Amino acid sequence: MIISILRESKKDALGREVENRVVLIPSLITKLSPIAEVWVESGAGEKIDFKNDNYLKAGAKKIVSHNEALTADLVLGVKETKLEDFGKLKGNIFMSYQHFAESRERTNSALNSGATFICFETMEIQKDGRPYFPCLAPMSEAAARILVRHADWFALLSKRTIGSGLSQTGLKNLRVTILGAGTVGRTAAGEFGNRGYEVHLIDRPNLKKLPSSIKDSFFAVSSMYTSGRSPEKLITKGLLKTMTTGGCVYPVDIDQGGGIEGAFQTSILEPFDLKIIGGTEVYCFAPPNIPSLGARTTSEALGSAILPYIIEIANSGLEKAAENNPTIKTGINIIKGRIIHPGLLSC
Repeated sequence: MIISILRESKKDALGREVENRVVLIPSLITKLSPIAEVWVESGAGEKIDFKNDNYLKAGAKKIVSHNEALTADLVLGVKETKLEDFGKLKGNIFMSYQHFAESRERTNSALNSGATFICFETMEIQKDGRPYFPCLAPMSEAAARILVRHADWFALLSKRTIGSGLSQTGLKNLRVTILGAGTVGRTAAGEFGNRGYEVHLIDRPNLKKLPSSIKDSFFAVSSMYTSGRSPEKLITKGLLKTMTTGGCVYPVDIDQGGGIEGAFQTSILEPFDLKIIGGTEVYCFAPPNIPSLGARTTSEALGSAILPYIIEIANSGLEKAAENNPTIKTGINIIKGRIIHPGLLSC
């Protein structure tokens, strides 16, 4: 099997490059090269200081152009397939985060391409009696840790406020409401709690508490994920109007459509030059690729999470690998012009 590693490119609303990750760093290529021929798109890791030579020394067969990389049997990326690239795929496999539910145009392009799409974000197992997404989890954890650091600085810079308050003087800490108790929610709750914030963690069984929890909150986080589907807009503008004036929301699920009414994508290049959500008095920080702010760490984490599945596909072929491993099967969203993931089918 020929496997290619893409050089990522994602532009913000102003056309600026905002994606710094690479799907596999050189040290992980050493584990893949004995069982597959690995191509690396030129410059794939340069944004985090991995040169082409680093990949060749690690066992990559050759450095290729973007168009050639798209012809490999298995194409590996981080972000969504670009619209202009769908037509260059020739019945091969593309494996990355796709979030098809967020874009009908991209979904139709994927169907028309005749390729097969495995989506990291829908690869699922059961853990402690609830759905767990092993390839999404490291990026979710990273996003949560980054947004809490952003919140600390946002409070300080915008309101000259220390989020934890000062316990010795009885000054009140800021309130945070987090919707969704998956990896993002639990990690963010722990990080905010460790910093002394008043934290309210809301999940589906206690959604009735959302209005009272979000009232007077300075921060709100939306991270209610359903595999393959766009989230419900559970945090409405009506609820946002009850938050503290000048607060900020974090729709971490914005790449899947977002669970906060009126939220919009923002850029990692302007983390504190934020705009207010229309009809409210709260700001929005919603880059669709928050983990790219810590690209060196998140690239290694992502690659480590997905490598066992890639090795299994390389050794057995996709059909056999999916038959033997249900996690791989849940990642398959589209096969050669057919939607097969139930979440995407329901969109």
